[in-house]
Amino acid sequence: PARAEDDTNISLPQTGRKAPDFELPNSRGEGMTTLSDLTKSGKYTVLYFYPGAFTKGCTLEARNFQRDIETYRQLGAQIVGVSVDPPEKNASFCSSEGLDFYMLSDEGGQLSRTYGSALRVPGFGTFSNRQTYIIDPDGYLRWVFTDVESRVPRHSSEVIEKLEEITGKTATA
Repeated sequence: PARAEDDTNISLPQTGRKAPDFELPNSRGEGMTTLSDLTKSGKYTVLYFYPGAFTKGCTLEARNFQRDIETYRQLGAQIVGVSVDPPEKNASFCSSEGLDFYMLSDEGGQLSRTYGSALRVPGFGTFSNRQTYIIDPDGYLRWVFTDVESRVPRHSSEVIEKLEEITGKTATA
């Protein structure tokens, strides 16, 4: 049987340093989105990589981020998903799930490789591993969650706790 393997020559970007820049099409049909576009809002960015729209784990993860969207806003944060799916599939996923955030399309997996979250499955290509990055308003990488797959049901809560720690703010329920 085919098994996922870590893509060769990839490593996680280091916290405390500028997050790797990118320019990818977004699911809102608004053209390309860059890291600069996200940071100029003055918000923290929760950049989460996921394997594929409409799959069980990815749907649960997206629904949990949406469930907690007001808490993220209280903490001055925005949610942005990344997968290798085309923009149209991501747009359909956002629409069908009623998501109030958008996805970026990393077709070919270059950004996933840059962020150390690429998985290559022989015969199927490269996918984004389930990992989450917190980027501050100045574009610096503040935290990386790498073992998200085993914690999908509680992952959004973990991200909120880390954001509260980083920002020094506490969200109200």
